[in-house]
Amino acid sequence: HCCCFSIINLCTSRLVCVNRNSLRTHLLQNIHHYIMSDAVRNYLPVKVISVDSETKSEQNDVDRHNKPRLRRSLIISAFIEKYSHLVQVINAPVSSNCDLVGLYSSVHDVGMIQFLVNSWSKWKAMGPDWDSDCCQPGWKGNTPPPLVPCHAAFRRDGIERVSSNVMGAFGYYCTDSLTPIVESLVTELQEDASIICEAVNLALLRNSVIYAATTHPGHHSNFDNFGGYCYLNNAALCATLMQKRLDDTAGNRRVAIIDIDYHCGNGTASIFYRVPDVFFTSIHCDPEIEYPFNAGYEDQIGEGAGKGATLHIPLAPGATWEDYKPALEKAMNAIMEFDVGGLVVSMGLDTYEGDSVSVRKGGFKLKGNDYVELGKIMGSYMRDNFMPSVFVQEGGYKMDVVGEAAADVLGGFSEGTRKAE
Repeated sequence: HCCCFSIINLCTSRLVCVNRNSLRTHLLQNIHHYIMSDAVRNYLPVKVISVDSETKSEQNDVDRHNKPRLRRSLIISAFIEKYSHLVQVINAPVSSNCDLVGLYSSVHDVGMIQFLVNSWSKWKAMGPDWDSDCCQPGWKGNTPPPLVPCHAAFRRDGIERVSSNVMGAFGYYCTDSLTPIVESLVTELQEDASIICEAVNLALLRNSVIYAATTHPGHHSNFDNFGGYCYLNNAALCATLMQKRLDDTAGNRRVAIIDIDYHCGNGTASIFYRVPDVFFTSIHCDPEIEYPFNAGYEDQIGEGAGKGATLHIPLAPGATWEDYKPALEKAMNAIMEFDVGGLVVSMGLDTYEGDSVSVRKGGFKLKGNDYVELGKIMGSYMRDNFMPSVFVQEGGYKMDVVGEAAADVLGGFSEGTRKAE
């Protein structure tokens, strides 16, 4: 089953990283003298969930900005290099029978999920005379060229319906011309789903904070559209699975999602916009200036039963830590006031100064130790009332710093939960 993992314990404490077997020897040689350290013992355990995935390296070069496979690898490596005294390594195999439709149908249209599952095989069958407009420009790999959107549908108006042609269906479901369909996509989505399932399972033990190191971001995917390098909304799945588990344990089923990506989590906001027991808050660049442009405004607070359960905090381009810190505190205070029983963090790292995707319109200016402080502030709200908490990977495109930034957020969060001695 895609949600079941074999957990291999390599030490009795702290940070757990689910990744490659090749790291075990290094860790075992460097961890033993830290295990009994009071400094280590007083930190909240952090479990980093990933998979042992051997994706073809050529697929790291599909897009000049987005390199999700490389990003995941760099983040795992940074955890090992900077927090090796807290790390355990676990290999987590994934079943090829993972049912994406069954898992994600609670947050996505079944037709859209089925499109993502079947699109590559349909595209491959059309070769070798593929429509050049729908081929990834400049592709030099050994597989068929990645499929990119080239035929946009009208906004949903009743007269449009999904084409049986994969190129038409892609334009129906995708919101941009950048998000590619590649050969490894279904396998990677199954891996990501498995990571989210296990993350929730471990979070409900309430003895650690969990980091889900998924390959693909998801916060720009709404009920029946995807785009912005996102396919299926992992944060939304995480929140709904967490609610179900909280129901099973007679816990408080109200869950909060905080999105700290540079871009508004418009897909997540849309999915829960009318839902009363999921609080969504996003700190992002002003949507009048930056993608996704049409969502993330302060006056968008939810509708119907969900009115008041959405909080958007847009910031101006060029925002520094001095600008970001009060916004983060505002978001965390709102989460506490909502009285939630679980927390999901959509962790985008494209807020880093000089990030290639955000710098075009000014970007934010967070850097270095700002990410430790960001994590500390969030963790400080958990000192007296720790709840199941899962960090889900979203964006981040400055590859020379993205790994360290991710590790610092989690390290800071762990430190922030410590009570004064």
